Amino acid sequence: MVLSGALSAYAGEISAPTSGVVVAEGDSFAFAFQDSNWCEDGYSEITVWLTDYAPTTADLTAGVFPEGDYTYSFGSYLIPNFGLPVLSGSTPPPPSLVMPELTSLVTGEDVYLAVVETGNNCPPGLNVPPQYEVTAAPMTIG
Repeated sequence: MVLSGALSAYAGEISAPTSGVVVAEGDSFAFAFQDSNWCEDGYSEITVWLTDYAPTTADLTAGVFPEGDYTYSFGSYLIPNFGLPVLSGSTPPPPSLVMPELTSLVTGEDVYLAVVETGNNCPPGLNVPPQYEVTAAPMTIG
């Protein structure tokens, strides 16, 4: 099951990990996200998070989960679109992530890998503030 809540009507897709996968703390797991690029940006900004609840855009403040409202932040990444090269100094999403070893995680607990995609200047030329999209995949701590 992929959950999504959005300020826009579009959502990217998490194809890995698959919904309900069991991952132990310290284990590496596959990560793949296909951005929706609803703003047709040359580069799509995403941030990857771990939460202990099914997140929606209502949980975000200026595109991020406030301190205390997330379990772990995997970081920010920039996806090149339209065959563009990786920007110097930027980091594309990795093919795998490592489940953090956190005392707050309990074996058998359900958690959510959440991806926040940011759309900038959409539609172009209208000075619209950034828009955010959340896509999440449930996982179980093994």
